[in-house]
Amino acid sequence: MADEEKFERFNAEFHLKSDSAKWLVFVHGFGGSARTWKKQTEFFSQHYNLLVLEMHKEPQVSDLEIDKVCRLINNTLVYHEIEKAHFLGFSFSTLICLRFAVLYPEKVDTLIMGGGIVKFNLRTNFLLYLAINFKRWINYMILYRFFAYIILPRKNHHRSRSIFVTEAEKLGYDEFCRWVDLIPQTKPSLRWLDELDDNIKILFVSGSEDHLFLKDTKLHTNKMENSRVEVIENCGHVCSIEQYGRFNDIVYEYLQSAN
Repeated sequence: MADEEKFERFNAEFHLKSDSAKWLVFVHGFGGSARTWKKQTEFFSQHYNLLVLEMHKEPQVSDLEIDKVCRLINNTLVYHEIEKAHFLGFSFSTLICLRFAVLYPEKVDTLIMGGGIVKFNLRTNFLLYLAINFKRWINYMILYRFFAYIILPRKNHHRSRSIFVTEAEKLGYDEFCRWVDLIPQTKPSLRWLDELDDNIKILFVSGSEDHLFLKDTKLHTNKMENSRVEVIENCGHVCSIEQYGRFNDIVYEYLQSAN
C-alpha cells in the first residue's frame, strides 16, 4: 500500500451517544449521501454511536477499486478509533459492506443489508451494460432518472425515488462515471458470501415490491445459516425511506438480539 493511501479516508458524520455504546456504521448507496440516512440517524442515535460515511466526497482518486474503497472505510474506522461495529449498507453499498467483511472480519459485528443485492441477474446486468456504454454519450442524470424509474416504478415509490434523484444531481458527471465503473468489480459477490466468516450474521431487509433484487436475495440466503431475510410489505427497493419506521424497528430488534 502506498504511504499516502494509509492516511486517505472518507469524510464522515459521527454521533456519539456514550463511550460504552456500540458503533453502527452507515454506508450509503450509489448516488446517495449521509442525508439519505436522516430517518435512521434520528432513531439510532438514541441507542448507538453512529458513523455515517460520505463516500462521494474526498478523497478524490482517478480510479476506484473495490478493495481500495474497503481500505478507505477501514482507515476511517481507525481514524475515529472504532475497533468493531455493526454495518448498515443499502442497495449497491451492501456489496461493499460484504467485501469489507471478507477483508476485515475482525471489524464487523453484523451486516445489515437494506435493499440487499447478492448477485446481478439478466436484467441488472443489462442495466449495468447501458450505464457503462452510454455514460459518455448521454447526460448522466438522464441515465440516473431512467434507472430510478426502472428500480422504483410505482406511485408509492415516488418519495424515495425523488430523494435519490435529488442527491444524485449533486454527484457530478465524473463521480458518476467512477462509481459506475466500480460496479462490475462486485460481481464475485456470491463467492464472497462463501468466504464470509461464519461468526458474522447478516440481516437482509427488502421491500416486497423490490422486483429486481428480492428474488435472488431469498434464493441465495436460504442456503446460509448465518443470514435472515425480512420483507416489508407494499414497499419498494428503498425501504429505509419509504417505510422508515418499519425498517428501523426491524433493524433495531435484530441488533438487540445480536448483542
